[in-house]
Amino acid sequence: MLARASLHSNGTDMHTAEYADYKKEEISAHHARDLVHINAGGTRFTTLYDTLAQSKSSYFLNFIRIDRTTGKIVLLQQRTIRDESGAIFVNRDGSLFAFVLQFMRDGKNTVLPKDKDLLSQLKVSVTTPGFSVFIVCWLIFNSLTMRNG
Repeated sequence: MLARASLHSNGTDMHTAEYADYKKEEISAHHARDLVHINAGGTRFTTLYDTLAQSKSSYFLNFIRIDRTTGKIVLLQQRTIRDESGAIFVNRDGSLFAFVLQFMRDGKNTVLPKDKDLLSQLKVSVTTPGFSVFIVCWLIFNSLTMRNG
C-alpha cells in the first residue's frame, strides 16, 4: 500500500506519527508482524518491522515510524536504501550488525562476544551516527564488566 502524507515536524514522539504528519513522501504501510529483509554489508537478515520500529535507533527512525491512528508501521520509501532484491541496505559489517539486531530484539539480555577485538569493533560500529546511545552505553558497561570480571 503506497500513499502520500506530510512530514512530521511538530516535535512529538518520532517513533509515532499519523499519515497526515508526512508531506509529499511516498510511504508503504506494514503490519508490525510483517517480515522485513535487511542487507547489512552483504549479510542477509530477516526480522519483523516492529523490531525496527521499536528499536529507538535514529538510523531506523529516519525512515520507519508507527502510525498512531492505525498502528501500522510506515516505511518512508524515499529515505530507504534498497539493494537489488528489495532488502533494506544497512552500510555496516554484517557480522557486527548481527549483535545490534539481537540487541534490538532482546535488549540487555543479549550476549556479547567474548573476543576483545570483536567487542572493540562492535563498539566502534555502534558509535557511528545513527545508532542509539543506549546501545553504546550497554556495550561499554558490559565490556568493562567483562574486563574486570
